[in-house]
Amino acid sequence: MNPDLRPKLILVPTDFSETASHAIRYASALAQRLDAHLLVLYAEFFMPPIDFMATAAGQFSVSLDHLIGEAREQLQQHAETNIDPSVPFDTRVVETSPVTAILDTARQSGAQLIVMGTHGRTGVSRLVVGSITEMVMRRSHVPVIAVKRASTDAGDIRKILCLVEYSDMAISALRHAAALVNTRSAPIVLLRAIDDVDDPRAYARELVSLRNWVPPELVDRCELKIVPSQATAESILAMADITHPDLIVLGAAPDRTLAEIIRGTPAERVTQLGNCPVLTVAAPAHIETIPTTHAAIAAH
Repeated sequence: MNPDLRPKLILVPTDFSETASHAIRYASALAQRLDAHLLVLYAEFFMPPIDFMATAAGQFSVSLDHLIGEAREQLQQHAETNIDPSVPFDTRVVETSPVTAILDTARQSGAQLIVMGTHGRTGVSRLVVGSITEMVMRRSHVPVIAVKRASTDAGDIRKILCLVEYSDMAISALRHAAALVNTRSAPIVLLRAIDDVDDPRAYARELVSLRNWVPPELVDRCELKIVPSQATAESILAMADITHPDLIVLGAAPDRTLAEIIRGTPAERVTQLGNCPVLTVAAPAHIETIPTTHAAIAAH
């Protein structure tokens, strides 16, 4: 366990849905165990009712302030309902798009981890409108844990399943995940795809490569699982069914092929199809800031 990577501030975006409430409860349990602080965020382009649109600018301003004030009250109540009383938290309402708000707030606040719920989208709908969670996973400069409603909200991490890609993203994700576990001895299952799965020499070479890749303090806790050819979302989830991890750890490549745009990257599809929380880390070289349409931030 790397104490330097244990988050002290966890950002938790919400849209007041039950899936988001579940993610807040997960983040609360995690924060309680890690002695961390929560920042609960709600973002929206606040639009006044139709009858205010044709009125004077002063009335429009009052209406907008009223909407933001109501959102702050609702967010405070939402947080109090889902966060353990022992966990310190703040709330923030931001007048902009959710993705922009999440990425900008993570930077401005110094959050070391984002925990958020996800609604999986597939096919044309995801191609057109995208998923907020998936977009954050690809662009965030800090680790993101995506929590589905079907997963536990206990926040316990006693076993990790990590896809090994020998990339900076994968090693960073593994280091961050190892800092979140319940105990220093928590096992780590490493999933590696190779072509010559039945060749003992290929297996031996892979063991040597893995020993050189894994941080020295984690080597003794790692167990290698080999799958043939390319690691797919389905093979990752199949291994999860066998090993029963509390957290799946993946890199989140910002650059995607056309097929991945249509079907989703392995990280996106594992997040969509699986029930286990998924931790991703994006490549720092590809981090970008989405242009902010509304510069004003309404902070609670």
